Amino acid sequence: MAIPCILQQWVTTTILLGVIGQGGATPILHHRSNGTITTESDGSEIWCESSEWYDVLWFWFANFLLHALSVRSLPGESWISSTVFKFCCLLVPYTGVRRGLCLILRASNLAGDDLRAAARANALCMVIRGPEWRPRDGQVVDGCSIETSKAQKCRRRKKWRTSPNKSFVRTRQSEKGGDPEITIVDTNHSDVTPVQSPIRGNEVTLKTKDLYVPPPDRGFIDKLTRWLIETHRFHSQSPTANTVDHLNVKIHGVCQLAPGYALSYIPEDMKVYSHIKHQRSLSISRLLGVNHTPDIKLASTHDVPRILFSIIQTVMGGYSLYKARGTQIERYGYAAYGLTVLPYMMVSVINLIGSLLSSEYETVYLVHSAIMDEMKLRGGLCDGVVGTLERPYHQTDVYIDGERETRPQGQTNEFTYSGGELHCHDATDGSPKVELQVSAANDKHSVKDIWLAQKWGHSCQAARKRRKKGEEGPPANPLLCVPSHSGFTRLSPLWYQDWLKGLTILLLMLALGLPYVIIAVLSGWKVNNSTDTQRTFVTNWYICGQIQGYAVSMVEGVDGKKNVMKSFIIIFLTYGSYSIMGFYVVVQEMLQMGTCKAL
Repeated sequence: MAIPCILQQWVTTTILLGVIGQGGATPILHHRSNGTITTESDGSEIWCESSEWYDVLWFWFANFLLHALSVRSLPGESWISSTVFKFCCLLVPYTGVRRGLCLILRASNLAGDDLRAAARANALCMVIRGPEWRPRDGQVVDGCSIETSKAQKCRRRKKWRTSPNKSFVRTRQSEKGGDPEITIVDTNHSDVTPVQSPIRGNEVTLKTKDLYVPPPDRGFIDKLTRWLIETHRFHSQSPTANTVDHLNVKIHGVCQLAPGYALSYIPEDMKVYSHIKHQRSLSISRLLGVNHTPDIKLASTHDVPRILFSIIQTVMGGYSLYKARGTQIERYGYAAYGLTVLPYMMVSVINLIGSLLSSEYETVYLVHSAIMDEMKLRGGLCDGVVGTLERPYHQTDVYIDGERETRPQGQTNEFTYSGGELHCHDATDGSPKVELQVSAANDKHSVKDIWLAQKWGHSCQAARKRRKKGEEGPPANPLLCVPSHSGFTRLSPLWYQDWLKGLTILLLMLALGLPYVIIAVLSGWKVNNSTDTQRTFVTNWYICGQIQGYAVSMVEGVDGKKNVMKSFIIIFLTYGSYSIMGFYVVVQEMLQMGTCKAL
């Protein structure tokens, strides 16, 4: 259904452009080569002459193209992704409004600490275990837990599950034989609850799971911010859902990942400590009486050219509005081409504020962790780290108000390979050695099957439909969850964060409503001599540019050069017709009316 609608939209646009082109063949005013003097309603006189191609090009450059250049790039963003996003901002002006609001929401320049400022700007990343991670023979992993898969719940129609942060699982062999018995131990209340084992044949499915859980919404303002302001890169989400496309994102230093590992952006509330490469230098500093860790300074810039683009576009937009208040509005009403710069001017102002509150980073910086050390032992290479997630030994008991430490909780499992199959057992001292057979994604099921196993839990009805068609569903084995990243210290929210959320929501409301207020004040929504087609084109450009800007801004979450280009083609075919309509009206009105100057 979507393709016929898009084709119908472009056919309609082509027909209307032909109609308005024929209607605009004869100018409204007959301009001679030496110009025409026109008297305004207030008695002032203006000089109008025919518009040349360079007049149209200058108006388009100063009021539309500079807006796209004023939109900020993301840290480490490739030139292809940056160019595509800016071109989307040119087609749909409100595409850049959410990015500017996210920069204001994070306000990295107000963080004080360079490492926290970089984390708030999405300029820090860490190594995590990816979905295809597999343990080595004899490897011991802390913080493992066994959970019921969603696909298994769908088949068994039971809703119990373990809490990932408050419980861990222990197993012991039943005296009568058969399936082992599972015991869920709550670490907060020390409750021990035996539960009938869901394990059949001692087989479990390996899965990596995040320790980091995004903070919950505290109120209505938080929900509005999450749904209306935050984009993919600035949304608080788990590390495995916010990975770095290291092939297309510029990483500071050297980073060659071993198989099974990935990079993920560090959340804004995850504390990063200064990384001292040589502990001897720290010991010497302490002997000299320097007891604090040296501060890390990261390279960043305020991007003065982009700020100048925003200022120039705002000034030019204001000047275009000033010129539109006379002859343009008297002839075209609210469809005057000088009023079409309002959406672009609003977004430029927002990006100007965001550029002043947040610095720009050319690359994404690596942060050290225990998972990075594990990856290096498997042949990976990382150099140029600027911080660490591991708490320094001389700060083991130092906590600032509101900081909370999160460490892997659960059993310690040892993985072994026997006969080409992966097995594990609880390596905790004093626990019974119950062998569990681990079904990895590369062994019996693909990564897509494991992903489907999680998705099936959302709809038991969909699972039943697939079974009726004779399709065998993904495995219903319990999940052996392995931490995807190291433990960390969670920072407390900044005291002004709630004020920034309120400010971004207020700016969004002004950006959506203020253009219509200005148009009403200047034109009174009068049609004057404008045609129905001109008014339709301009109105669709205003409204659709705001609504579609919310959807088009999601293009920043697309990874890979090919996917970025595919997204651009889809966006142009889906949303580009309204912009083509608007640009055509601007050119047609300028050629009809000419360029006017006050005498």
